[in-house]
Amino acid sequence: MSENKKTNTKSTDDFIEVNVEDIEDITEVETKEPGKVDPEKLEMDSMREEFRELISKNKSDKAIKKYMNLLKDLKQSNKEKNDYLNTAQMVQANFENYKKRAHKDQEWSSFQSKMKIVERFLSFYDDLDRSVTAFNDNSDVKSLKEALNLVFSNLKVTFESLNVKTIEPEKEIFNPQYHEAIHVVENEEVESNTIVDVVSIGYILEDVVIKPAKVVITRKSIENSESK
Repeated sequence: MSENKKTNTKSTDDFIEVNVEDIEDITEVETKEPGKVDPEKLEMDSMREEFRELISKNKSDKAIKKYMNLLKDLKQSNKEKNDYLNTAQMVQANFENYKKRAHKDQEWSSFQSKMKIVERFLSFYDDLDRSVTAFNDNSDVKSLKEALNLVFSNLKVTFESLNVKTIEPEKEIFNPQYHEAIHVVENEEVESNTIVDVVSIGYILEDVVIKPAKVVITRKSIENSESK
């Protein structure tokens, strides 16, 4: 019986020795930055040293117990890692779904805004359609003029309700923030860069220029400029 016990002890020692070497190979970690101590490497070095000491003192039962505890901790760590991974994947999936919903909401909101604007202009389309039909049936220029004036008046009211302002800068000094100069004329009677003609009015939506006014501006003649 003593021989069996001795044989079992030897087998256990061999088993522990092999796993210690495996752990020693696997857990060998180099510090990422020279001069800095890696806490994980220190912990693993201490653990290997503890295993060597237990084996050298023939305390295989303690070595096995410690080894099993390490395996248990490893399994628990892997389980937690998988739980974290599953949670991260779930959060990522929820975030992707949120982005899709937000995009759809944005598209719907944009469509509703366009629909409201179109609804405001449908009445003008109807007015113009009736005016053109009436003019074709009866070529009365006066009636057509009155109809067009009414449509234009209603359009201005709608622009005001949308907080759209016009830029009509005749006789003002040119300002590139609001105006676009498409032509320059020489004029000695007014200051240079004065707007003398508005080719196309501009528009401002809530203090943002959405279309600058196209204008003609003045400049002094070259001869007069050189004489001064």
